[in-house]
Amino acid sequence: MVSGPITTLDGLVTGYPKLAGQMGLIPETQIFRSFSALNARNLLYLQAELEVLEKRLIEKETEDSRDGRGKRDRYAVDFEWLNEPEDGEPTDQRDLVLEIREVLEKYRRALVEQSIINNLEEPNSWDLRFIQYFLSSDAMGPLALIGEDRGIWGSVKKPKDFRYDLVTLKARRQEDAFSRFVSENAVHLFKCGLKRLKPSLTKHGITAYEDTTVKRITRWVSNVVASLIPILSIVVLNGITSRQGRLGAIVGFNFLISACLSAFTNAKRVEVFAVAAA
Repeated sequence: MVSGPITTLDGLVTGYPKLAGQMGLIPETQIFRSFSALNARNLLYLQAELEVLEKRLIEKETEDSRDGRGKRDRYAVDFEWLNEPEDGEPTDQRDLVLEIREVLEKYRRALVEQSIINNLEEPNSWDLRFIQYFLSSDAMGPLALIGEDRGIWGSVKKPKDFRYDLVTLKARRQEDAFSRFVSENAVHLFKCGLKRLKPSLTKHGITAYEDTTVKRITRWVSNVVASLIPILSIVVLNGITSRQGRLGAIVGFNFLISACLSAFTNAKRVEVFAVAAA
Protein backbone atom coordinates (compact mmCIF):
# COMPACT_ATOMS: atom_id res chain seq x y z
CA MET A 1 0.00 0.00 0.00
CA VAL A 2 1.14 3.54 -0.69
CA SER A 3 0.26 6.58 1.37
CA GLY A 4 0.67 10.08 0.01
CA PRO A 5 1.34 11.32 -3.53
CA ILE A 6 3.77 9.54 -5.83
CA THR A 7 6.22 11.81 -7.62
CA THR A 8 8.99 11.06 -10.04
CA LEU A 9 12.56 10.27 -9.05
CA ASP A 10 13.93 11.11 -12.47
CA GLY A 11 17.06 13.20 -12.34
CA LEU A 12 18.49 11.52 -9.28
CA VAL A 13 21.62 9.48 -9.78
CA THR A 14 21.31 5.80 -8.96
CA GLY A 15 22.44 4.07 -5.77
CA TYR A 16 21.95 5.61 -2.35
CA PRO A 17 20.51 8.95 -3.59
CA LYS A 18 17.76 7.24 -5.58
CA LEU A 19 16.98 4.76 -2.78
CA ALA A 20 16.88 7.59 -0.26
CA GLY A 21 14.59 9.57 -2.57
CA GLN A 22 12.16 6.65 -2.76
CA MET A 23 12.22 6.23 1.03
CA GLY A 24 11.47 9.92 1.35
CA LEU A 25 8.42 9.59 -0.89
CA ILE A 26 7.08 6.60 1.06
CA PRO A 27 8.18 6.95 4.71
CA GLU A 28 6.91 3.45 5.51
CA THR A 29 9.75 2.07 3.35
CA GLN A 30 12.39 3.68 5.57
CA ILE A 31 13.59 0.25 6.65
CA PHE A 32 16.99 -0.17 8.26
CA ARG A 33 18.94 -2.66 10.33
CA SER A 34 18.85 -2.15 14.07
CA PHE A 35 22.12 -4.07 14.52
CA SER A 36 20.68 -5.55 17.70
CA ALA A 37 23.54 -8.04 18.10
CA LEU A 38 26.20 -5.34 17.71
CA ASN A 39 24.38 -3.06 20.12
CA ALA A 40 24.13 -5.88 22.63
CA ARG A 41 27.83 -6.60 22.18
CA ASN A 42 28.66 -2.96 22.77
CA LEU A 43 26.61 -2.99 25.98
CA LEU A 44 28.38 -6.14 27.11
CA TYR A 45 31.79 -4.55 26.53
CA LEU A 46 30.80 -1.40 28.42
CA GLN A 47 29.32 -3.48 31.21
CA ALA A 48 32.50 -5.55 31.50
CA GLU A 49 34.63 -2.40 31.52
CA LEU A 50 32.51 -0.93 34.30
CA GLU A 51 32.82 -4.14 36.31
CA VAL A 52 36.62 -3.88 36.17
CA LEU A 53 36.62 -0.18 37.00
CA GLU A 54 34.20 -0.73 39.90
CA LYS A 55 36.42 -3.42 41.36
CA ARG A 56 39.51 -1.22 41.02
CA LEU A 57 37.70 1.70 42.65
CA ILE A 58 36.61 -0.39 45.63
CA GLU A 59 40.17 -1.63 46.11
CA LYS A 60 41.55 1.90 45.83
CA GLU A 61 38.95 3.27 48.28
CA THR A 62 39.88 0.57 50.77
CA GLU A 63 43.59 1.25 50.35
CA ASP A 64 43.23 5.03 50.74
CA SER A 65 40.93 4.76 53.75
CA ARG A 66 43.57 2.74 55.61
CA ASP A 67 46.42 5.14 54.90
CA GLY A 68 47.46 7.11 57.96
CA ARG A 69 50.31 9.18 56.54
CA GLY A 70 48.34 11.82 54.66
CA LYS A 71 44.75 12.81 54.16
CA ARG A 72 43.82 10.00 51.80
CA ASP A 73 41.71 8.41 54.51
CA ARG A 74 39.34 11.41 54.22
CA TYR A 75 38.61 10.89 50.52
CA ALA A 76 35.57 8.74 51.33
CA VAL A 77 34.03 11.34 53.68
CA ASP A 78 35.00 14.65 52.06
CA PHE A 79 34.66 15.17 48.32
CA GLU A 80 36.80 18.30 48.34
CA TRP A 81 39.78 16.32 49.62
CA LEU A 82 39.17 13.76 46.86
CA ASN A 83 38.69 16.34 44.13
CA GLU A 84 41.55 18.64 45.18
CA PRO A 85 44.25 16.59 46.91
CA GLU A 86 47.25 18.31 48.40
CA ASP A 87 50.55 18.46 46.53
CA GLY A 88 52.24 15.09 46.57
CA GLU A 89 49.07 13.18 47.35
CA PRO A 90 48.18 10.46 44.79
CA THR A 91 45.17 11.10 42.56
CA ASP A 92 44.46 7.49 41.57
CA GLN A 93 41.03 7.37 43.23
CA ARG A 94 39.90 10.65 41.68
CA ASP A 95 41.14 9.58 38.25
CA LEU A 96 39.18 6.34 38.58
CA VAL A 97 36.03 8.24 39.52
CA LEU A 98 36.37 10.50 36.47
CA GLU A 99 37.03 7.54 34.18
CA ILE A 100 34.02 5.67 35.55
CA ARG A 101 31.88 8.75 35.04
CA GLU A 102 32.73 8.87 31.34
CA VAL A 103 32.23 5.14 30.74
CA LEU A 104 29.03 5.11 32.80
CA GLU A 105 27.61 7.95 30.70
CA LYS A 106 28.31 5.96 27.52
CA TYR A 107 26.75 2.86 29.07
CA ARG A 108 23.60 4.67 30.21
CA ARG A 109 23.13 6.38 26.86
CA ALA A 110 23.63 3.11 24.96
CA LEU A 111 21.22 1.32 27.32
CA VAL A 112 18.45 3.89 26.84
CA GLU A 113 18.96 4.10 23.08
CA GLN A 114 18.85 0.31 22.76
CA SER A 115 15.61 0.28 24.73
CA ILE A 116 14.12 2.75 22.23
CA ILE A 117 15.39 0.75 19.26
CA ASN A 118 13.92 -2.48 20.66
CA ASN A 119 10.50 -0.83 20.65
CA LEU A 120 10.65 -0.04 16.93
CA GLU A 121 8.31 -2.24 14.91
CA GLU A 122 9.20 -4.68 12.18
CA PRO A 123 8.54 -3.53 8.61
CA ASN A 124 5.36 -4.40 6.78
CA SER A 125 5.86 -7.27 4.33
CA TRP A 126 4.46 -5.17 1.47
CA ASP A 127 6.87 -2.30 2.14
CA LEU A 128 9.81 -4.69 2.29
CA ARG A 129 8.69 -6.28 -0.94
CA PHE A 130 8.42 -2.84 -2.52
CA ILE A 131 12.06 -2.10 -1.64
CA GLN A 132 13.12 -5.42 -3.17
CA TYR A 133 11.33 -4.61 -6.43
CA PHE A 134 12.63 -1.07 -6.46
CA LEU A 135 16.24 -2.21 -6.05
CA SER A 136 15.84 -4.52 -9.05
CA SER A 137 14.00 -1.98 -11.20
CA ASP A 138 15.31 -0.26 -14.31
CA ALA A 139 15.36 3.00 -12.36
CA MET A 140 18.04 1.63 -10.05
CA GLY A 141 19.90 -0.20 -12.80
CA PRO A 142 21.61 -3.61 -12.75
CA LEU A 143 24.15 -2.48 -10.15
CA ALA A 144 21.85 -0.72 -7.68
CA LEU A 145 24.05 -1.50 -4.68
CA ILE A 146 27.25 -3.52 -4.93
CA GLY A 147 28.61 -3.25 -1.39
CA GLU A 148 28.17 -5.53 1.59
CA ASP A 149 24.80 -3.93 2.29
CA ARG A 150 23.27 -5.04 -1.00
CA GLY A 151 21.48 -8.00 0.61
CA ILE A 152 20.04 -6.23 3.67
CA TRP A 153 16.48 -6.12 2.31
CA GLY A 154 16.60 -9.42 0.42
CA SER A 155 15.82 -9.54 -3.28
CA VAL A 156 13.05 -10.34 -5.73
CA LYS A 157 14.48 -13.81 -6.29
CA LYS A 158 15.05 -14.38 -2.56
CA PRO A 159 12.36 -12.32 -0.80
CA LYS A 160 12.86 -14.10 2.53
CA ASP A 161 16.63 -13.65 2.52
CA PHE A 162 16.67 -10.34 4.40
CA ARG A 163 18.43 -9.44 7.66
CA TYR A 164 16.61 -10.59 10.77
CA ASP A 165 16.91 -7.26 12.62
CA LEU A 166 15.14 -4.93 10.20
CA VAL A 167 13.01 -2.15 11.71
CA THR A 168 10.94 0.64 10.22
CA LEU A 169 11.01 4.27 11.31
CA LYS A 170 7.33 4.73 10.45
CA ALA A 171 5.24 1.64 11.08
CA ARG A 172 1.92 1.28 9.34
CA ARG A 173 -1.16 1.49 11.49
CA GLN A 174 -2.24 -1.88 12.81
CA GLU A 175 -5.49 -2.69 11.04
CA ASP A 176 -7.92 -5.51 11.68
CA ALA A 177 -7.21 -8.96 10.26
CA PHE A 178 -9.51 -8.47 7.26
CA SER A 179 -8.03 -5.08 6.29
CA ARG A 180 -4.53 -6.45 6.73
CA PHE A 181 -5.30 -9.41 4.48
CA VAL A 182 -6.78 -7.17 1.79
CA SER A 183 -3.88 -4.71 2.05
CA GLU A 184 -1.27 -7.43 1.61
CA ASN A 185 -3.14 -8.99 -1.33
CA ALA A 186 -4.72 -5.85 -2.76
CA VAL A 187 -2.95 -5.93 -6.09
CA HIS A 188 -4.05 -9.48 -6.88
CA LEU A 189 -7.58 -8.89 -5.59
CA PHE A 190 -7.99 -5.67 -7.54
CA LYS A 191 -6.64 -7.24 -10.72
CA CYS A 192 -9.10 -10.09 -10.40
CA GLY A 193 -12.29 -8.34 -9.36
CA LEU A 194 -11.78 -4.59 -9.25
CA LYS A 195 -10.19 -3.75 -12.60
CA ARG A 196 -11.86 -0.36 -12.78
CA LEU A 197 -9.71 0.98 -9.95
CA LYS A 198 -6.66 2.77 -11.25
CA PRO A 199 -3.37 1.95 -9.49
CA SER A 200 -1.50 4.89 -8.04
CA LEU A 201 1.88 3.46 -8.99
CA THR A 202 2.87 0.94 -11.68
CA LYS A 203 6.58 1.65 -11.87
CA HIS A 204 9.58 -0.37 -10.74
CA GLY A 205 7.94 -3.74 -11.44
CA ILE A 206 5.22 -3.40 -8.81
CA THR A 207 1.65 -2.13 -8.78
CA ALA A 208 0.39 -0.11 -5.83
CA TYR A 209 -2.93 1.30 -4.68
CA GLU A 210 -3.57 4.14 -2.29
CA ASP A 211 -4.18 3.23 1.36
CA THR A 212 -7.36 5.27 1.31
CA THR A 213 -8.78 3.16 -1.52
CA VAL A 214 -8.24 -0.12 0.30
CA LYS A 215 -9.46 1.25 3.62
CA ARG A 216 -12.61 2.58 1.98
CA ILE A 217 -13.37 -0.83 0.50
CA THR A 218 -12.70 -2.77 3.71
CA ARG A 219 -14.78 -0.28 5.69
CA TRP A 220 -17.65 -0.73 3.26
CA VAL A 221 -17.45 -4.53 3.52
CA SER A 222 -17.31 -4.37 7.33
CA ASN A 223 -20.37 -2.13 7.48
CA VAL A 224 -22.31 -4.43 5.17
CA VAL A 225 -21.43 -7.50 7.24
CA ALA A 226 -22.30 -5.71 10.49
CA SER A 227 -25.73 -4.73 9.15
CA LEU A 228 -26.52 -8.11 7.60
CA ILE A 229 -25.78 -10.33 10.61
CA PRO A 230 -28.68 -9.07 12.81
CA ILE A 231 -31.11 -9.19 9.87
CA LEU A 232 -29.93 -12.67 8.88
CA SER A 233 -30.26 -13.94 12.44
CA ILE A 234 -33.86 -12.67 12.68
CA VAL A 235 -34.81 -14.26 9.34
CA VAL A 236 -33.22 -17.60 10.23
CA LEU A 237 -34.69 -17.75 13.74
CA ASN A 238 -38.10 -16.81 12.41
CA GLY A 239 -38.01 -19.73 10.00
CA ILE A 240 -37.00 -22.31 12.65
CA THR A 241 -39.87 -23.74 14.65
CA SER A 242 -38.14 -26.34 16.84
CA ARG A 243 -36.57 -25.35 20.12
CA GLN A 244 -33.40 -27.32 19.49
CA GLY A 245 -33.02 -25.76 16.06
CA ARG A 246 -33.29 -22.26 17.46
CA LEU A 247 -30.71 -23.03 20.16
CA GLY A 248 -28.35 -24.34 17.48
CA ALA A 249 -28.89 -21.22 15.37
CA ILE A 250 -28.21 -18.98 18.35
CA VAL A 251 -24.95 -20.85 19.02
CA GLY A 252 -23.98 -20.53 15.37
CA PHE A 253 -24.71 -16.81 15.19
CA ASN A 254 -22.89 -16.25 18.49
CA PHE A 255 -19.84 -17.94 17.00
CA LEU A 256 -20.25 -15.92 13.79
CA ILE A 257 -20.39 -12.62 15.69
CA SER A 258 -17.24 -13.50 17.66
CA ALA A 259 -15.43 -14.45 14.44
CA CYS A 260 -16.51 -11.22 12.75
CA LEU A 261 -15.36 -9.15 15.74
CA SER A 262 -11.93 -10.75 15.51
CA ALA A 263 -11.69 -10.39 11.73
CA PHE A 264 -13.29 -7.01 11.05
CA THR A 265 -12.34 -5.02 14.17
CA ASN A 266 -9.43 -4.45 16.51
CA ALA A 267 -11.46 -5.63 19.49
CA LYS A 268 -9.45 -6.98 22.38
CA ARG A 269 -9.92 -10.52 23.59
CA VAL A 270 -11.81 -9.41 26.68
CA GLU A 271 -14.16 -7.35 24.49
CA VAL A 272 -14.88 -10.35 22.28
CA PHE A 273 -15.64 -12.45 25.36
CA ALA A 274 -17.94 -9.74 26.71
CA VAL A 275 -19.96 -9.54 23.47
CA ALA A 276 -20.13 -13.31 23.12
CA ALA A 277 -21.35 -13.69 26.72
CA ALA A 278 -23.96 -10.93 26.43
